[in-house]
Amino acid sequence: MIRTILLIFLFTTFAYAKTPFTLTGIKELYPVVEIHTDYVSQTYVAVIKKELTQKIEALGINTKNFSDRSVAVLISGLSIGDEPVVHIKLLIGENIKREDGVETFAMTYANEDIFEVFKLDEDLNQSIDNLLEQFAEQYTEDNE
Repeated sequence: MIRTILLIFLFTTFAYAKTPFTLTGIKELYPVVEIHTDYVSQTYVAVIKKELTQKIEALGINTKNFSDRSVAVLISGLSIGDEPVVHIKLLIGENIKREDGVETFAMTYANEDIFEVFKLDEDLNQSIDNLLEQFAEQYTEDNE
């Protein structure tokens, strides 16, 4: 029971939180998908990358060429007791130059979801759809 309440709290917190990042002026992204758990098969990489690419391109963002600015879906897993839990992050990472001239790699967008696995296909699709929809809404608002 406590696990269920904790998962609901975490899901609600992540699902409805606005990100503190800005997506203004992003014209090109390089899509990356990585799965670091046995709960999710590596066969999902191609499916998720296709969905990610389609959603990003629908916003008018170029994904055809390599870019130093990457959009990544990272999937990991853990167990709470015997229950499998999947953690999905949607991130943008890019090389930036600070005012003092120092170049560094920075995460310039991040959003995530955590869910207990009941029906992997449905749960995974819903989570990724939600993260991409939140990204699209914020991108649209930031670029109006």
